[in-house]
Amino acid sequence: MYNGLFDYKEKNIIYAGFVEDINLYFKGCDIFINPVVNGGGIKTKLVEALGYDLSVTSTKTGAIGIPVEMTGNKMKISEDNDWKAFTDNIINLQTAIHTPAAFFDQFYWDNIAQKAAGILNFNSLQLWLLEMA
Repeated sequence: MYNGLFDYKEKNIIYAGFVEDINLYFKGCDIFINPVVNGGGIKTKLVEALGYDLSVTSTKTGAIGIPVEMTGNKMKISEDNDWKAFTDNIINLQTAIHTPAAFFDQFYWDNIAQKAAGILNFNSLQLWLLEMA
């Protein structure tokens, strides 16, 4: 399927295959299309795309782990294999809006690290207090 995209290179579709630095591609586009219909867990590339302020259309499976309410209108989700709704979402994506702060509160690495450090410090304090008792 992916090799079929090579035939569309004259129509502004880039078949890049595996790339060294996907950040360059995120910086050079306006939308991220995520037609994933199998697999589990959070899709890291989708999180990264939203972090780059890209508007996203995804299938339901492709958006697992990302609460749509945290993305404002930056992410549109269609049911798996509903390609009509998926393409309608592409056409109707809003690119002039920004990824909301709530998304970064949840997914920005610095915020995640601060929360983890707080938990570790709290647990260390609890252990110290238990040892002192």
